Amino acid sequence: MPKKSTGRWTAVLLGLFVVTARGSTPLTVGSLSELEAALGRLGPGVTVLLADGNYTTARPIRIVGQRGTLEAPIIICAEHRGHAVIRGAAGFAVKDCEHLVLEGLVFTHDADQPAVLLDDCRQVRVTRNLFRLHGRAAPRHKEHWVFVVGARSGDNRIDHNLFEHKVNPGSFVFVRGDDSALICSQHDQLDHNHFRDVPYGGGKKQFETIRTGGNDLGASGQSSFTLIEENLLEQCSGDEEIISLKSSDNAVRHNTLLNCRGAICLRLGNRNEVSGNFVLATDAGPGRGGVKLYGFDHRVFNNYFCGLTGERHAAPLALIPGTLDTPTTQNIGKKYDSLTTVAPTRDWIAFNTWIDCAPLQFGFQQDPVRICTPNVCTFVNNLVVRTQPQAAPPVNLELVRNLQAHDNLGYSGEAGPNAAWAAWFRWADPRLRRSEEDPGLWRLVKASPAVDAASADPTAPDDDVFGRARSGRRDIGAEEFSNEPLRRRPLTAADVGPGAP
Repeated sequence: MPKKSTGRWTAVLLGLFVVTARGSTPLTVGSLSELEAALGRLGPGVTVLLADGNYTTARPIRIVGQRGTLEAPIIICAEHRGHAVIRGAAGFAVKDCEHLVLEGLVFTHDADQPAVLLDDCRQVRVTRNLFRLHGRAAPRHKEHWVFVVGARSGDNRIDHNLFEHKVNPGSFVFVRGDDSALICSQHDQLDHNHFRDVPYGGGKKQFETIRTGGNDLGASGQSSFTLIEENLLEQCSGDEEIISLKSSDNAVRHNTLLNCRGAICLRLGNRNEVSGNFVLATDAGPGRGGVKLYGFDHRVFNNYFCGLTGERHAAPLALIPGTLDTPTTQNIGKKYDSLTTVAPTRDWIAFNTWIDCAPLQFGFQQDPVRICTPNVCTFVNNLVVRTQPQAAPPVNLELVRNLQAHDNLGYSGEAGPNAAWAAWFRWADPRLRRSEEDPGLWRLVKASPAVDAASADPTAPDDDVFGRARSGRRDIGAEEFSNEPLRRRPLTAADVGPGAP
């Protein structure tokens, strides 16, 4: 799993200040023709500043074969953040470049072309921009706003941007690679971005907010090691899949999803991690989901889910049957179809909290296509609580195989439901309290029966959803009771986007 942090990019950011202060004099441009001329004079340490104003394009702004260095990146940025506007037909098309930074721009052009296309690029950073592209009434194709492609792409960072109001199919960010060569872009990082306002797509597909990998890449088990962390997604409701992973060995961690229709979906691939996320619904809107699982050896832990209303595929937790029972498949290219899926197998779901959510969905009734049911998954040390009555039960159990479910704590205002799955839980009032610091969250108290009650697990996480250390016998659920200050909490607009620290 990807464990890297923003440390290597700190050097790039420090390099930016060194270049500005001590390097060559920045080139300031005030028109599109001046910008294109300046792009022909790039090199390590060169900074191009776009003066305030509008830059109206008739075609993509192409940057090809440019090489900065870690200590002296090439920087193309607004002279004043948010005041250089890319309008017209297209944004930037960056090909075969290294150590290049695009910063502080506003993109409002026709969404028919990406705002930033990274093709065979490495160590390129897209930071502190605002993306508000103009969607066509009749789009010609999927409109991806930041699109990473190419067999040689990798180690790019997309951070501290604001993406807003996307109405057509396509993704705000799509990290792909090369499907035909079966090579993912690898070790890319999406962090501290603010995604918001994606209207419901009416049940149509391919309105995902974030995508990584692709159909053939995911089905064949290719790894992309993408890190998606500390992003805020608000009202991102275009698709049943909000964040869609179609590759292996990715991490989705420490993000906040607020009032989003759909779920984090591990659609194709294996060994993905979903951890430390807050997935919250405060508006009681339909279809608010949690995590949807297909594939082998995923780890889902330390997540806090509250108020989620989604059912079936968009349930707060959904283990979905598949058409296949193997971690990879030859159903690629012309053999691939939209039902190519792998049943959840050996997935570990532990130390999560669900508060006032719709039923958790374990399998479906068998149908003639999805013939492979979830198999050998583990559901342990989770906290499932109803603070107010609901007509539906906490769990909807259908067809699964060899499920290991035990040592969870449940509460629904009664002694315990009369159902087969009730034995998965100890039924007791967890004695939660409403948080004053984070309204809408329910927190543990010292006297809670969840405290020091988790079963022993050598793979248990070392911290909790709030970033505090777990020690000794762990607590059940996403939180470890502690008097230590919180290191993480649900993200707000102040924590992400162009103006955030």
